[in-house]
Amino acid sequence: MKIWTLILTAFPFMTFAQVTESKRLIDSLRFVREMPYACEVLLDVNTPYNRDTMIYNIGCGDKYFWQVVKGKQEVIPLLLDKLDDTTRTEASVPYFGGQYTVADIAYTTLQEIIKDIPTFDLLKIKFDTNGCGYCSYWNYLRKDVKNRLKFKVAVVDWYDKNKPNLFWLKSNQFLTFDTSGFNHPNGGHFELKK
Repeated sequence: MKIWTLILTAFPFMTFAQVTESKRLIDSLRFVREMPYACEVLLDVNTPYNRDTMIYNIGCGDKYFWQVVKGKQEVIPLLLDKLDDTTRTEASVPYFGGQYTVADIAYTTLQEIIKDIPTFDLLKIKFDTNGCGYCSYWNYLRKDVKNRLKFKVAVVDWYDKNKPNLFWLKSNQFLTFDTSGFNHPNGGHFELKK
């Protein structure tokens, strides 16, 4: 019940039906089977090319992920709330192994909505621990659930502090993976004023 109060307080312009829809979207994260990582357009000569539907191609992330991303500002409090949800999903972590948790997907979704969240500053670890690069993120969060809880607190604090300085920028830039030729489902993202 606490999260409902938080959402309705944070977004008084939202109706109960909008809050319910946002919660339904967030709950669908557990069904994600593929996260965006290396999106390539695979053209079938028998299928007309449609830039808006090709986003669900191999390596591009599945529809559940992108539906939540389209929630923009309305889903941010719910995503923040999910940052400690260790429910495993069927989505495999490319290059590093293991499965995404709902928390991992929620964080990646936040990163697709808000540009340049300082992940490693918030984790309070080095990016390149023992030469593994981004695997230090996965190793740290998987090591102990307390690490996830500390990370959640740090992300929530960062968002609360920076929320007044976020502005919407129209863009087709994807923030969590490299691709081109697609229209971003959000049509933009939040950035910090400089």
